[in-house]
Amino acid sequence: MQHLRKLFGGWALSLFVAGYIQAGELGGMLKSEAAYSYLDHQWQKQAVELELEWNQAVFEGELTLITRMLLDGEDLLNPADKPDTYAQGRSPRHDARHGSAALRELYWEAAQGDTYWRLGKQQVVWGEADGLKLLDVINPQSYREFILDDFDDSRIPLWMVNAEHTLPDDSVLQVLWIPDSTTHDLAPRHSPFRLSSPLLVPQGTAASGVRFESPSAPARVLRDSDFALRLARFWQGWDYTLNYLYHTVDEPIFRTVTTADGPVVQADFSRSHLLGASASTAIEDWIVRLEFAYETNRYHRSRQSPNGVVKANQWGSVLGLDYQGWRDQLVSLQWFHSRILGHTDRIVKDPREQVMTLIWEWRFMNDTLTLRTSKLYSLNRHDSLMRARLSYNLVSSVDVYAGVDRFYGTQTGVFGQFDQADRVVTGVEWGF
Repeated sequence: MQHLRKLFGGWALSLFVAGYIQAGELGGMLKSEAAYSYLDHQWQKQAVELELEWNQAVFEGELTLITRMLLDGEDLLNPADKPDTYAQGRSPRHDARHGSAALRELYWEAAQGDTYWRLGKQQVVWGEADGLKLLDVINPQSYREFILDDFDDSRIPLWMVNAEHTLPDDSVLQVLWIPDSTTHDLAPRHSPFRLSSPLLVPQGTAASGVRFESPSAPARVLRDSDFALRLARFWQGWDYTLNYLYHTVDEPIFRTVTTADGPVVQADFSRSHLLGASASTAIEDWIVRLEFAYETNRYHRSRQSPNGVVKANQWGSVLGLDYQGWRDQLVSLQWFHSRILGHTDRIVKDPREQVMTLIWEWRFMNDTLTLRTSKLYSLNRHDSLMRARLSYNLVSSVDVYAGVDRFYGTQTGVFGQFDQADRVVTGVEWGF
């Protein structure tokens, strides 16, 4: 009851603040969504989510505040306690398995001469890829529902200084300083979307004497800060960027160590340099998208290393082709390729990983009905994720939808590990 009182207190405070702000502009979104696992014959969630956004002119700029409140009739997807992966003092209020109340974003933005400033808790999106991430790693991600949530919803906003300066040749230099060391929010162990693939986590159970320790976010505010640069320019029909990021990798490193009490799997984080680039252009009815990333000091599951991991640099690329020549339809094909540089005889995963994605979206009935299907397919392990969703614009601000999410493959695959989490989804969304 104490947890529920705190949760409803967070709801009440958010609604009170939103309701009594007299100036500015207030909007938001109310969504109700249910997901049923037809293989396990149980509800994954029966949730109501309220997101409020308030905008107000302040000090020759604009202040934006976004809050999010969630109530879930089921307790499978939500952590029982506040996640340790949030930086100290920056955790949302996860006070019960049946919901949360959080300050989603809070930032001030303004233009001063040739520089545009955005200061506060926010999202920053890099790259051209859709469905999987290569350069889009500024913000960590909530894996509460693996990658089934929209990226805009699953990104975890961070406190940062974000400045974009327009140079004399009209290119734009973006500079980021991020003292917020929050990392990925992984699904809890009671969730159907908890990580279990040997490609990602060590294998072992309490019965075998192996204990697992939950990852905790780095605690040093200055030394663990992230720093990023991006140069963006339009040149000869191409939009392109050059990217650099020095950061704490948001994926935890699971090391197996021997202690007096037996083997323990400990989780920590590493620092990495990322060098990348992206480019896109339109050629008649086609859009071509390219993305590249080179990363240092990445850790991978190992068969031979005493602590179960090995360090190696890696390279990744994305080639995307979008066709828009058909009326009311979009077809998108992407090829993701990654390569681990070194230690190829010791790592668990294949040194070269390839994933194909196919997205088809069809709008009809004067754009009131939309069918979107997508498939992500691993060429290495032949496991996949297939999604289909049909949405109907009931009135201008209300959408109703239904869909299915299906995983294929064995428990060793990134997608196949969730083979028993297949589900049907229904919901309604009202924007105001």
